[in-house]
Amino acid sequence: MTTNQTTHPSVFLDATAVLDGPLPVEISMEPIRHGAPFAYERVLYDAAGAFFAVWACDAGVYPRVKDKRGSFMYIISGEATITDEDGTSHELTAGSVIVLPYGWVGTWDIRETIRKVYLHTTPVPPYRAGVQPSAFLAAVDVLGGDLHAPVAARVASWAPPVAETVVFDGPDGRCAVQERGPGVFRRAAAEGASYLYVISGEATVTDEDGTSHELTAGSAVALPDGWAGTWDIRTTIRTVHVDTAPIADK
Repeated sequence: MTTNQTTHPSVFLDATAVLDGPLPVEISMEPIRHGAPFAYERVLYDAAGAFFAVWACDAGVYPRVKDKRGSFMYIISGEATITDEDGTSHELTAGSVIVLPYGWVGTWDIRETIRKVYLHTTPVPPYRAGVQPSAFLAAVDVLGGDLHAPVAARVASWAPPVAETVVFDGPDGRCAVQERGPGVFRRAAAEGASYLYVISGEATVTDEDGTSHELTAGSAVALPDGWAGTWDIRTTIRTVHVDTAPIADK
C-alpha cells in the first residue's frame, strides 16, 4: 500500500518478558523513608511525551510528587498501598490499575515486591489546577468485572470496544479497561498514541510494513503517534488501554 504519510512501527514485549523477564536497568528510589534503595526496569518504549516500561521494587515507603508527568500503572504482582496527600488510600494487588496524574502528591508503601507495567506521559494543556487525586480500579473489576457502556466518542473508531470502564480521562491521557470482539480491523495513521497491556484474549497486530506481533495475556505493545496497521482479533481481547494526545511538535 502506498501512503504519503510517514507511519511509525509498533513496539512489542511478549508475555514471558513482561511477567517474568529480567529487568536490567537500576533506578534510584530517592527520596526514601525506608526500604529498598533501588528499583529495576526494562524499557519497552521511550520517545517524546511517553515512557513505557516494566518495573519492580522491593518493600519500602516512598513519598512522591508528580510535578513533571503523569503515570498509568497495571500491577502484575505484589502488594502496596498508595495514599494521596488528602489521606485517600488504595490497596494495590495483582490486576489493579492506578493512575497518578500530573499534580498528584502522595506516598507509596510497598509491602511485598511490586512488579508493574507503567506508562509516564507528558500532559498537554489545559492542565488541572492544584493537587490531583489518584484514580483507581480494583483487580476484581479489571480482571473479571462487567465493563459498562456507552463507549466515549474519543476512542479510536477503527474498532470501537464493545465495553469499557474508564479509569481516568485528562490531559495526561485516557485510561480504560476495554474489550474488543473478534474481527479484522484496519487502523489508519492515528493522531495520538496507544499503549496496551493484554489481560486476556488473542490477537495479531500487523504494522504497515508487514511486521506482526502475537498478543496474548501478559504481553504489552506501544502503537506510537502516527501508527497504522491491522488488528486481527481471534478471541475477545481485554486490555488496559491508554490513549495519549498527538505530540505537539510532530
